[in-house]
Amino acid sequence: MSGKICCFSGHRLVLNGNVKERVETKIEELVCEGFTEFYSGGMGEFDGICENAVRRIKQKDKEIKLRLILPYMKTSVNRDREYYESSYDEIIIPDIGGVHYKRAITVRNRWIAERADVVLAYVIRDFGGAYDMCRYAEKIGKRVIYV
Repeated sequence: MSGKICCFSGHRLVLNGNVKERVETKIEELVCEGFTEFYSGGMGEFDGICENAVRRIKQKDKEIKLRLILPYMKTSVNRDREYYESSYDEIIIPDIGGVHYKRAITVRNRWIAERADVVLAYVIRDFGGAYDMCRYAEKIGKRVIYV
């Protein structure tokens, strides 16, 4: 893996209609800044919007990589192997120390934030996993871009 890393953090539901356009523009700008690695947790509408924007850019720029970062192995990865292999360049399941599965998403989010150079975020309320991830990223000195 090489290049700058951008990760996504957003609520499951996107309530603002122009988020898709803002995400597309911001990801194009990040690619121009040298970002080639994009990490997604693959959970919810915002992650899907970001992933689709990266896939569109990948059609023109083969250097771009989209990686799915899972908190633990899911049966769907094996069951729908063809989908995952065609949708992501790599699936990573970090070694997060055997935490209880109910905490695994939070620990995975911190793992992602620690490795990313920038967080592209959609956060409209002051609670929840996306909010917590952005606060943690800011606390450890990461750049967070809110769309």
